[in-house]
Amino acid sequence: MAYFMGNLYSKSLLQDTSFHVILPHDGRRYIWKEDPKTLILLHGLSDSAATWVRRTAIERYAERYNLAVLMPEVQRSWYQDMVHGIHAFTYITDEILDLADRMFHLSVKREDVMIAGLSMGGYGALRCALDRPDRFFACGAFSGAYDLKDIYRMAVSPDGDTVLEGLAEDYSAIFNQPDQIPDEVLIENVIRKAASSGKPLPAVYMMCGTEDFLYGHTCAARKLCEENLPDFSYEEWPGHHEWDMWDEAIERMLKRFLGPGRKDFE
Repeated sequence: MAYFMGNLYSKSLLQDTSFHVILPHDGRRYIWKEDPKTLILLHGLSDSAATWVRRTAIERYAERYNLAVLMPEVQRSWYQDMVHGIHAFTYITDEILDLADRMFHLSVKREDVMIAGLSMGGYGALRCALDRPDRFFACGAFSGAYDLKDIYRMAVSPDGDTVLEGLAEDYSAIFNQPDQIPDEVLIENVIRKAASSGKPLPAVYMMCGTEDFLYGHTCAARKLCEENLPDFSYEEWPGHHEWDMWDEAIERMLKRFLGPGRKDFE
């Protein structure tokens, strides 16, 4: 595998931004006869474009499943086109795929592109996939922070989790009024709109640890997905909001959508 990290200029973000890429190439033990699938992998609230590579075995999984992995950075934008800030939703759903085509000559056909993410990126992946079903054939949503209103309530609570420190200020920049989130970005409305659109929808794999502080968010989103999405699968197992969970989740997702992979890549 080839691994590149660097910066590129984004028209959507109006700035240079970090970008990490894993690309298949002629292997030391095996040459793939098929073109690779493309995966956009989204980070969480306190992470960066580098965190998936630092905390998981994603490079090894990419080799096992013949996968190109694009890991962008969108700061604390919640994958929104912010009122006062970057246009992260447009960057993820449009510009990145254009860059993948022009810079890395990857397939950006719908049948070849997946998106996945954790926590803030779990919400981001599900929203991007369902709002732009023409772009993605599959989505992985891990331990998602799906309830944006509840996240705000937790952030401003006197005994709120320190992981959400600064979120009220983030929401002010994203939505202008931090306690007035537009209906169209709420995940329940995103799911119902996608279901009623008549468009082919991506397959969705969702997971969460049963001790995760966002487990309630997943239970509510899971119910809506089961009621509205034609191809939805869910798994849970004991665990918290932690990287051991997401390292296992990403391979489970890849196995579900791409088959068993090549076990000689160990």
